[in-house]
Amino acid sequence: MVGDVDVAVVGAGPVGLSAALLLARAGLDVVVLERRPGPVTESRATDLHARTLEALTPSGLARSLLPLGRRVDTVEMWSGRRRLGGFDLARLRSPYPYILTVPQCATEGQLAAEAERAGVRVHRATAVRSVEEDADGVTVRSDALEPLRARWVVAADGASSTLRALAGTAFRGGTYAGAWQLADLRVDGPSLDPARVHMVGGPRGLLVVLPMHLDGWTRVVLHLPQGRVRAAANGPEGTDGPDGRDGSAALVAEAAARGWTADVRACRWTSTFRTHRRLAARDGRRRVLLIGDAAHVCSPIGGQGLNLGLRDAVSLAAVLPAATARGGPSYEGLAAWRRARRADALGVLARTDLATRAWTLRSAPARAVRDTAVRGALTTAAGRRLLAEAVAGPRPPAP
Repeated sequence: MVGDVDVAVVGAGPVGLSAALLLARAGLDVVVLERRPGPVTESRATDLHARTLEALTPSGLARSLLPLGRRVDTVEMWSGRRRLGGFDLARLRSPYPYILTVPQCATEGQLAAEAERAGVRVHRATAVRSVEEDADGVTVRSDALEPLRARWVVAADGASSTLRALAGTAFRGGTYAGAWQLADLRVDGPSLDPARVHMVGGPRGLLVVLPMHLDGWTRVVLHLPQGRVRAAANGPEGTDGPDGRDGSAALVAEAAARGWTADVRACRWTSTFRTHRRLAARDGRRRVLLIGDAAHVCSPIGGQGLNLGLRDAVSLAAVLPAATARGGPSYEGLAAWRRARRADALGVLARTDLATRAWTLRSAPARAVRDTAVRGALTTAAGRRLLAEAVAGPRPPAP
């Protein structure tokens, strides 16, 4: 029997678990409902950026995650096999002047362990079927538990959010043309420096190569302009090959055609997927709060999606306890929180959309204009600093 709780978080990914953990540490009674039977085992979203780590510092979560990841501080940009330049994240004014690459399975494992120590109860294989909001709270019905009463429900159940659909909240935006394919590879003798991020734009499309966490793997990402995506284990718009054999040979061959070669020793995971640029519409619900991919999705360029969701979670944990205090709920702080999070999301969506369109250009004249602009930016200290700040993420507003 779960009983009544202060907060029910739907979704046990990094965003949901971080929200649950921080709310529990603030003294709230928190339960997490997750439809999957177990935690993820793949690397999935890996990049943690400077401003996100800064946001996670007061809670100690940054300190917990640092030993799990690899620090990457240089980004190189290429037009085919011609280097345009690079920029150094080490010059960021931050305690974390780098990208920390941590496999999502490791991030989730750390957050789940800390959430359990904080008293959070996680119910897996529990799919939410309905939510009914009234003046005093929300009734949550699932396929595995008795009806649950919560004062607040936090929807962190991803891009295909059940709670967003149940609420009838529009998810406005569009889908990018083509598909993306990635593989996690262990390689020898790569043609590009394996300690740096490389973005390669060319006539065949975009190639991104980046180092992964502590165990020496490399992630290779391709944009496939004419890619076809079949329905499979990664949901209705993607396919996973968890044993690393699905599509990796074709990906490696295509990466070689775009400028990256290596002797591949092993492939741990592949995934093919479509990407979207969407933002949840404002609605009249007060006690159901959307965070993470349930609230917004963006292009994978720059690895901003997870970071945006984690900032949602941290900022929500700063305002929801006050709204839950004795004497009745206070919606003013939550209204300000919604506005601030929407502004952050709009900024991230705009920046990643611009980068996606620029780096997936196919025509030679358009690519020439892009290359001239990129090379010009990388030749000035101000331009390099601007690009580094874009990767790091937005600074939080002053209190």
